[in-house]
Amino acid sequence: MENKIIRVSYNDYLLLKDAQFSKDSVFLAEIEGKRIKTLQDYLSTVNRILEFPIPTHGLDGYQDWIRDLSWLNSEEYVIVIKDFKFFLSGDSRARTLILESFENTVLPWWQSEIEQFQVEGKAKPFNVYLVD
Repeated sequence: MENKIIRVSYNDYLLLKDAQFSKDSVFLAEIEGKRIKTLQDYLSTVNRILEFPIPTHGLDGYQDWIRDLSWLNSEEYVIVIKDFKFFLSGDSRARTLILESFENTVLPWWQSEIEQFQVEGKAKPFNVYLVD
């Protein structure tokens, strides 16, 4: 299992959604890239979609919650950012921070680090799809 960020076309995403993401064991979080103009837009959206128990307003809290997700009780996590070309298009720094957070913190955590640092932690698939 390798958790990663994957770029796909909208048509390929629809095929994946029907074939793989519709399983009961998969938690699918779809984010509308056109609606995310600021880092706070992103954090608010993720708070709502991932049902964070306590809303976060900064990246530290976001990274803590997104590496927990125990309340979702899923075997696999998929985050889809639709219309990625518009996602944080006016804030390249925030866009870079979010992508680096996935690449350097979130994906490695769910791939294997969780087993080293969390009691009874279990590695799980966690992938991010950037859709255009």
